[in-house]
Order: sequence, then C-alpha cells, then structure tokens
Amino acid sequence: MAVRQLASFIIAGMRNGLELKLYTSSLKTEAFLLESGLQVHNIADTDYLDQYFDGCDQIDHQLNALKSGSGIHTREKLLASMAKQFFILADETKYTPSFDSRFPLVLEVLTGAEKFVSKEIVRLFPGTTLSIRTTPENENVRLCTRDGNYLMDCWFAEWPDAQTVQTRTRHITGVIEISLFYKLVFEAVIAGAKGIRRYQRKNDLVELIGLEPLPTT
Repeated sequence: MAVRQLASFIIAGMRNGLELKLYTSSLKTEAFLLESGLQVHNIADTDYLDQYFDGCDQIDHQLNALKSGSGIHTREKLLASMAKQFFILADETKYTPSFDSRFPLVLEVLTGAEKFVSKEIVRLFPGTTLSIRTTPENENVRLCTRDGNYLMDCWFAEWPDAQTVQTRTRHITGVIEISLFYKLVFEAVIAGAKGIRRYQRKNDLVELIGLEPLPTT
C-alpha cells in the first residue's frame, strides 16, 4: 500500500514536470504506472539507481528487512543493490526487534536443486519446516518465478540472527537468492499513530534522524 501511494505521488509529480526514469521489480506496479501514462524502463538497461523504494513484511531495529510475501525478492534485491540509497516504507506493526515465526525465509531455488537445498537447510537449521510454493489455482503445481525457478518457504521454529541466516544460506549451491535483505537498507520510513519516524544507517549504526507528524487531510 505504501509503495502504491508513493507511485501516486510520483505520477502527480511527473505530470507537473518532475523528470525521472522509472524502474520497478513488480509487474503490478509496472502496470499501474503504464496505465497512468508513464514510461517504465527495463532493469536490464541499467546498473545504477539513485534511489529505490520498497515495502516489506518486517524490518528489524538494525534495518534488516524481510520480503517474503510476493516471491520476487531476487529482482527486488537486484534493484536495491543497484541503488545508492534503498528506502523501506512501512507501518509500525512491521518494525520489530527481531523477526518472528509469522513469516518464512524464502529461497529462490534452481529447479532440480530443491532436494539438496532442503537437506542443507535442515542440516544448518535443525527443526526448520520446508515447503515448495504452489500455484493458487492448483496445489499440485509448483509455482515458478519469472526466471523459471522454485520458491522454498523455510519456517524457523525461532528465527536465528540475521547474520547467521545470511552467511549460511547464501553459500548453499542451488540457492539463487533469499528474502532477507541484510544490511541493504539505507533508510526506513516508519508510519505510526504518533507520527512518521525515519531511521538511517550510518557507518553500520542505525539512528533515528527524524520524527514528523502524520499528514492531515
């Protein structure tokens, strides 16, 4: 919802003369922008973005973000890594001291590697429950990403620390990418009942840099 609201502000700005080149990892956001008459560029044509904005399922107090819902985290992480500044937009219910078991870690897995990856995950994180995502229409048909890979949900009984998850899972052969955005977020904009807080990472430390009242209508 926050990203869609941002897109609406961008549309209004560009109609009033704001000059931007737009890229997105989301087909839904792309369709929304195209329907509004804006041009969306192909991510294959660039290796750099000034700023990238996205939402999340959860973000911890160290600004590590979890993006497990949509299953497009590989493309999202590509754009986040290209960006000089990566912003997360979220409400205060998603800002948490640590991740919890309501959300899985999602792995994009090379087809044919799912059994090996499953074995390695269970070895590294005993007690983890694993499942391959299926299509909404048929639970017997595996869901494939836009790049033809599978999505594996890893449900931890209790989330390990983010650095452990990052280092252990990223070294498993067959894992394309994971839904944990470890130390990628430059700034988090968190909306809550008392206003909008802005947290920023500087020299690997996170600090509150702003508190603004909620906009009035």
